[in-house]
Amino acid sequence: MESDSPGIIHVQPKGRSASSYIPGLDGIRAIAFLLVFGAHATPGKISLFIPATLGVTIFFFLSGFLITTLLRKELTRTGTVSLTDFYIRRALRIFIPLYVVYGLAAIFQSLVPTEGPSTGFGWISMLFYFYNYTIAAQLHTGVPPGMSVIWSLGVEEHFYILFPLLYLFLARRRISTVTRNQILIGFCAIELVWRIVLVLVLHQAGVWTYFATDARLDSILWGCILALNNNPVFGDPSILPRGREKLIFAFSVIAIVFSLVPRSILYKESFRYSVQALLLYLIFSFVIPNIHHWSVRWLEWTPLRYIGWISYVLYLCHVFILEALRHRIPDKLWLTAPLGLVLSAAFATLTRYLLELPLQRLRARFRRVPEADPTAADHHGLVS
Repeated sequence: MESDSPGIIHVQPKGRSASSYIPGLDGIRAIAFLLVFGAHATPGKISLFIPATLGVTIFFFLSGFLITTLLRKELTRTGTVSLTDFYIRRALRIFIPLYVVYGLAAIFQSLVPTEGPSTGFGWISMLFYFYNYTIAAQLHTGVPPGMSVIWSLGVEEHFYILFPLLYLFLARRRISTVTRNQILIGFCAIELVWRIVLVLVLHQAGVWTYFATDARLDSILWGCILALNNNPVFGDPSILPRGREKLIFAFSVIAIVFSLVPRSILYKESFRYSVQALLLYLIFSFVIPNIHHWSVRWLEWTPLRYIGWISYVLYLCHVFILEALRHRIPDKLWLTAPLGLVLSAAFATLTRYLLELPLQRLRARFRRVPEADPTAADHHGLVS
C-alpha cells in the first residue's frame, strides 16, 4: 500500500548530525506488511488470529508521519509547499507500479478461470480509487484476483488530496500551533464519534467502519500530528516524560497487543482505531530517537529493512501471487505461504530496480528540497 518506508532528515536537531534516514521505520513497515501477509497466506479461521487490521493501521500512521515530515521540511526550507509537485511525485510513486500489477492480474484472470470475474465497474473503481467505497456499500464489485487489497490505497489517496491543502491553508493563515492542534485533534475526535454513530445508530459495523475513508482518516491523521508536534526529525520535544521513556514504550507495546483482545463490536469498530493510533504515537516517539536501544535496534536488521524498502509492491502483489499459487497447488499451505513470500519479494525486487528507482530519478525533478543522500531514505521507497 502506500504505503507504503523511511523518511528524510534535512533539518538538523540539537545534538544530532544531519542525516537523510529515519532509523527504525523500515523495520516497522516490514512488520506491518508481514502481519497483512500472514493473514492472507493463512486459510480459514486461523487467519482471524493474525492482526492484519493492525498492520494496515500501522501503514496508515507511518504514511501520515512520513509525508507530513516531508511537507514540513519543504515549508521550513522554502516557505511554501508546491502542491503540483507533491501530486506529480505521488502519481509517479503510486500509479505506475500499481498499474503494472493490475495488468498482471488481468492477464492471470484471462488465462485461468476464477470465481467472481472482474467487471467494468470494478475496473473503474480501481482506476479512480473508490473501490473501498464499493466494498463499504457492499456492491460486490468484481475486480481481478488479488486486487482487493487496493482498498487501503483509496483511503490514502482521498486523504492526500485533502490534507496538503489543509496544511498549506493553515500555514498561510499563520494559524497558531495550539489552534492547529485543536483543529487536527478535533478531526480525530469527530472521526471517533462518527464511527460510534455508524455502529450504534446506522448499524454499519464491520464494513463501512473498516473500509470507508470517512471512518479511517484519523489513523493517518494521528501520524501527521506526530510529525507536526513531537517529531524527532526536527528536534521537537518528546511527548514521553524524561526518564520514563523506556517504561512508557514497554507499556505501549504490551497495550497495543492487548488492544486486539476485546471482542465488543463497539470497541472493535470504533475505539480500537483511536487506541491503536495513540499507542503508535508513543511507540514512534521512542523508536526514532532511541534506535540503538537493545529493545528496538533489531528493527535495523538488514533483511527486515529490505522488506520495508520493497513493501509497497509486496503489498500490491502478494495476494495475487498467493491466489495464483493456490490455483496451481491447492491445499498445500506449507508450500504456498513461503513460496508466495519468496515470489512476491522477487517480483518486488525486480520492480524496484527496473521501475521504481528510475522513476525516483524522475520524481527528484519535482522536489524543491533536494535529497542530499541519493542512497538513503527516499530511494528506499518513501511514498511522496
